[in-house]
This record gives sequence, structure tokens and C-alpha cells, in this order.
Amino acid sequence: MPLTDRSKAKEGGWAQVRAAMLKFTGDVVSAEFGKWGGQMVDPDTGKQLPPKEFLEVACENVEVLEVTEELTMEVTEFNFRINCSDYKGSFWVEMFLESADKFKLLIPDGLEGKRITFEKQTLEAEDPKYNSTNFVILDVAGTSAKKTTPKVRKAAQEPEEVAGEVEQTSGEDPMEVARQLAIGKTEAQFKTAVALHPVFVGSPLLNLAKAGMITKALIDDGKLVEVDGKYQEP
Repeated sequence: MPLTDRSKAKEGGWAQVRAAMLKFTGDVVSAEFGKWGGQMVDPDTGKQLPPKEFLEVACENVEVLEVTEELTMEVTEFNFRINCSDYKGSFWVEMFLESADKFKLLIPDGLEGKRITFEKQTLEAEDPKYNSTNFVILDVAGTSAKKTTPKVRKAAQEPEEVAGEVEQTSGEDPMEVARQLAIGKTEAQFKTAVALHPVFVGSPLLNLAKAGMITKALIDDGKLVEVDGKYQEP
């Protein structure tokens, strides 16, 4: 039967893949530090905000091991991004760097050229809305090359639906969340969606989004284009 309730619409393409992927093995072809947000200005002070640093890991020959639901597309390549932090208690320090230390891997060069199994894990905060979820290193090399059928692990709790929007990928990068929220929407629709999304509620980035600075930065970085008044992937 055709869908008639828009709030039950499913994600498709890479947005769905990123949200559903829980565990995979892949050959790491690049692991590089980068920065985002360097063009944004604090609307309260007028001063330019310092850029945020991240590590982006790109993999090929991907074998999907575990998902929350059947993927909408075949995945042979996959990349993910983790925000870097200097502070104890962050996902970067407590989860990702800890997993790298277990295998004595230097970041980022020690990742490249290795076949690594990554698993999505969550660092829980006192307030659940500040939980951080991303991939950590689960195993290095020695994994079976035999093709397997991904098993489905149901999430302990179904993601909330906010104003007809299915919860987006839990990756830490707010700009990636914003990019996914913007796709297929006008600027006004994007501002409504971002104002209700838990990643932005209570965050200073919300003011930047309302000022149109986040979509501008995404367009300037070549991550969004505007077609007929709506944002699309380039």
C-alpha cells in the first residue's frame, strides 16, 4: 500500500546507510585530519569562530557486518568523520583514541593500508541528549574475507520523530547532520527542522543556522547546491 503519512517516510541513499551501518570491515585507503566551520561568525560577538578539527577515514572493499535495517543501496566504499577534541570525556579521547591505543596504531598514518573492522559505539552522557555515537576500531586485519549476510540488530529504542523528520545519523559532526537535514528543503524548512533537532537544541550553532550561516558554509564548501529554491547534493 502506498505511503500516505509523510512522517513515516524512510531515509534513502547515503543518509540511510550512515544511520543504519553498525559494523563493517574495510581497507583503509586514507585517514586525514581536516577542519570545518572556519567561515562561521558568532552572531553575538561578531567574531569569527575557530574551525573545528576532524579525522576523516575512507575505506574500500567494504564488507557490511551489522546494520539496524536492510541497506537501501550496495556499499563497497564508506567514509566517516569524527570530531577531534583536546578534552577528557570526549568521544575522541575516551572512545576512538582508546580503541587505537589497544592496537598500538598511530593516528592518522597508522590506519592507512590496513584492513580494519569498525563498530559504532556510544559514549553516554549524564543527559542522554548529549550522547556521542560514532565508529571505533574493533579489530585490525585477520578478519574473514568470506562474504557474509549482514545481520540486523534492532536498536534498544526507536529514534524519535521530530516534526515529521526521522532522527538523522548519530555521527558527531553537526555540519553533516545539518547537510542531511537540508537536502530537499527550502531555507525556511531547513531552519524549522534544525531548530527541533537534538544535535542543535541548546547549541550555539542553532543561532548560526537561523542566520543562514551553516547552509552558506555548506554551499561554499561544495557540499550543497541550491536548485529551484531547495538544497540538493552536488
